[in-house]
Amino acid sequence: MEYYIFDEISPNRDAPFLDLPDEIDLIESIMGKKPIFDELPIKIPADIDEDEGVVYTDIINPGVPLLSNKMKEALDQCGVTNIDYYPVLIIDYETKQTLAEYWLAIVTGIIACIDLEKSQFKQTADGQTVITQFSIDHAKTAGLNLFRFHNIPGLIIINEDLKNKLSKMSFNGISFKHTNQYNRKV
Repeated sequence: MEYYIFDEISPNRDAPFLDLPDEIDLIESIMGKKPIFDELPIKIPADIDEDEGVVYTDIINPGVPLLSNKMKEALDQCGVTNIDYYPVLIIDYETKQTLAEYWLAIVTGIIACIDLEKSQFKQTADGQTVITQFSIDHAKTAGLNLFRFHNIPGLIIINEDLKNKLSKMSFNGISFKHTNQYNRKV
């Protein structure tokens, strides 16, 4: 089984600059912990220059993934059940006018599924071992078609079946980078 990193096309120079509210803790969100919000939908201010042509893609990733309604529905139809969704309104920083509606996607559970024999590691200057290239051991994925990768939890990984289904749909600004293209410089 082949695996892919699921993300926005990067860099997405036309995405709005978003100021995440304090109640969205990046580390806890990446680790799959359920956030507690005082009010839903979550309002995320965007600082937009009137002269800029902002593009609202199907994934915006300001540290945590925000998915369009279209992407959420597609993942639901494809049987992805390990995401907790919270409604988000992207609002104009100055006018407070709603610019777009999204879903904050918290991927629950982190899967320890690295294939140690096929992955590469290097030592940093301060003596830490880091993964520079990795491979997924399919037998350790618990049959999930989308998950966060234990060794690099900032990545969302999808299997080939889900990638093929999503590739047949028309999305804007989505990236499916094969995991063998991941290359961390040390």
